[in-house]
Amino acid sequence: MNKITKISIGVFGILALGIGLFSFAFAQGMKGDEDEAKKVKIQAQEYINNTFKDKTVIYGTLFDNMGNFSTFEYAARAENKKDHTQFLVYYNEETKQMEDTYIAEKWEKELENNIRPYIEQKLGSLDEFWIEYDERTGITYHVNPNKPSSYKEYDAAPFIQISIPREPDKKDEEIFNEIVSFIQKDAGLKHGTVSMNYVKKGVPIDDKEWRETF
Repeated sequence: MNKITKISIGVFGILALGIGLFSFAFAQGMKGDEDEAKKVKIQAQEYINNTFKDKTVIYGTLFDNMGNFSTFEYAARAENKKDHTQFLVYYNEETKQMEDTYIAEKWEKELENNIRPYIEQKLGSLDEFWIEYDERTGITYHVNPNKPSSYKEYDAAPFIQISIPREPDKKDEEIFNEIVSFIQKDAGLKHGTVSMNYVKKGVPIDDKEWRETF
């Protein structure tokens, strides 16, 4: 084996080792810290026992390795067994207290049930449809999770995204205005932002977007 071949094999080996170590570190980073996950589950269970009257169970944990949430890194996944709302329980690093996303998730589900059938009736199949309330909505508006509540009673403003898997049509502006009107008048949403764009399988078809904030 000549010198050049030996050097090539050595360089390849170092690169392979480096890639292997990087892959291992990346995989470990994606999984998170088991001790932190256990810790948040213990904290969440105590919080749930003191906060919710309905049976609520923890079924997992979330490690926010992508930085989607600014106030926590680990959260417990919980479900209210009465209304089957799934939500997060976490320690807010900014407020220094345990919090949850129950009301935000509950109202998102309620609003979707009230408006999605109408939107699909007007537009047909959708590529994407989602509603997002701020995760601290219940805390911000002092909503008691143990009493019946509806988004209709509060000024909380969600973001509603509608993505259509087709090219724009000349009637879309009229349809969009009808949808916004329905959301306000028939679904009873006081404030919010509605966005409608053109996307197919996650890929934009056109840069046209309709948006209304009320």
